[in-house]
Amino acid sequence: MKPKAQADPERHGFLGEEFLTWLWFRWETQGGEFHLPGGRVVGVAIDDFLIFAAPSDDETEQTLRHGLPTRTAEARTALRQGRRLKRARLLLAEGSRNWSATLDAATMMMSGVKLPEDSQEVESDGDRNRERSANWLLLLEIVQALYGMFLRERLKGDYLQKGAEQQAQWMAQE
Repeated sequence: MKPKAQADPERHGFLGEEFLTWLWFRWETQGGEFHLPGGRVVGVAIDDFLIFAAPSDDETEQTLRHGLPTRTAEARTALRQGRRLKRARLLLAEGSRNWSATLDAATMMMSGVKLPEDSQEVESDGDRNRERSANWLLLLEIVQALYGMFLRERLKGDYLQKGAEQQAQWMAQE
């Protein structure tokens, strides 16, 4: 059996960085509501933790925490200076369910995940484990669907003239 190809953060990590910036752009310009396949509607926001990668290996990365760092002059300056969004804390909501997770752009791995509260119907440890597992799976499905939306837009032939240009104008705003 042939082994599955592994994601290569060195070669493809930039797509995750672009994905996080795209989520931020969509949140600020279109309200952060995403219509996923199957009629699902998901809300996405960037929370209180951002890490910007340095434009080169000779420079330091920048971390912004607490409050709404996306609204700060430091965050806008980082974007204008060509810093890439390396890691961000996301808030995701679907219906009454809410998740939060820190997404690492290069690897697309999540950490610090907070799942929705257990429902009142949970009566046993087994039920709780099944519900939490289902919520983990839903979070993964949501992030994958959002990434798929981003890739479909990113891979369009006219992306540089349309989507990337709009995003560049947003990034240049004070």
